[in-house]
Amino acid sequence: MPATKRADVWVLLGPHRGDNHQVLALAEGLGVPFRPIQMRYRWFAHVPAALRSVAISQLLPEARAEIAPPWPSLLLGIGQRSAPVARFIKQASGGRTTIVRLGDPMVSPRLFDLVITTTQYAVREAENVIRLPVTITNPPTAPDAAEEHWLAAFPRPRRLIAVGGATSLWQLKPSAIAEAARTLRTMAERDGGSVIAVTSPRTSSRLAAAARAELGPLAVVEGSFPRYNALLSAADEIHVTGDSVSMLSEAVAAGKPVGLIPLDLNPIGQLLQVIEELRGRRFRIRDLRKFWDDLGARGLVGTIEDPRCGKLDADPLETACAAVQAALEGRLPETVVRVRVPAGRRAPQPAAG
Repeated sequence: MPATKRADVWVLLGPHRGDNHQVLALAEGLGVPFRPIQMRYRWFAHVPAALRSVAISQLLPEARAEIAPPWPSLLLGIGQRSAPVARFIKQASGGRTTIVRLGDPMVSPRLFDLVITTTQYAVREAENVIRLPVTITNPPTAPDAAEEHWLAAFPRPRRLIAVGGATSLWQLKPSAIAEAARTLRTMAERDGGSVIAVTSPRTSSRLAAAARAELGPLAVVEGSFPRYNALLSAADEIHVTGDSVSMLSEAVAAGKPVGLIPLDLNPIGQLLQVIEELRGRRFRIRDLRKFWDDLGARGLVGTIEDPRCGKLDADPLETACAAVQAALEGRLPETVVRVRVPAGRRAPQPAAG
């Protein structure tokens, strides 16, 4: 259903594109009209979240003006900073609004009706928590005529490199991108096919330059054309840097063989790792290693040299929508999503075209 300014379902949007894609995909999957509200924060927005407050004072005036009755029956949101806003709406509605949070709200899940999360987050187990193996994604988009014309210069099988960037506790070095591009280019020269790289908002100029140096500027997509989802659809293998849970999830959902390009701990991450080894357990913080390890154990991702192709038994979007419906009806959601891993590691070679 389309977004509208008047609806009984509200969607709180934040500054991160990947987060917004997830919560909007869930809203669209529910099949009812919804109202997206862009959260714009003042400089101290993390304080109410850290203090577990029920507040909207951290919003800029134009965003705060959007938070007014009539209150919604269902409120969707993602991230830490909008959690106090969601709780304010719940309180203002007299408890009528059902609150669904994606990701890690950084507070007890018992403060909400439903929390839908993934394995990298340290969300505590609870009856109202479901943990998906990948994030909620939109399906790949078929290339349009202009994109097909552009893709014609890249013979199959097409090997796509999705380049992210540095993230908390982890660094992505230009040498890692250069090595991945060089390895895939060598495979293409030996076995046929081509290599395309696509950057993201997090990609630094040095990372993009490393990809261009190995593949040439025409094979590195740094703008909005071709569209990222169209590239996913046109690729025969997808290789993703480990910083982006969203891009890894989209690659898995595309049903293609996926290779993980590993990251290195940055100095702060290295320090925390030493402390963890001394204390004998990990900190309760976002841990990308758990996400990578879980995908590997499920047979959903492999390496550059040996990409894997697995299939989820249950669609994450359908699972999430069913859980939301259960929350609206006061029932507990299903908590387990299994995967089926077909025999073989690589998908069959694609047909020409």
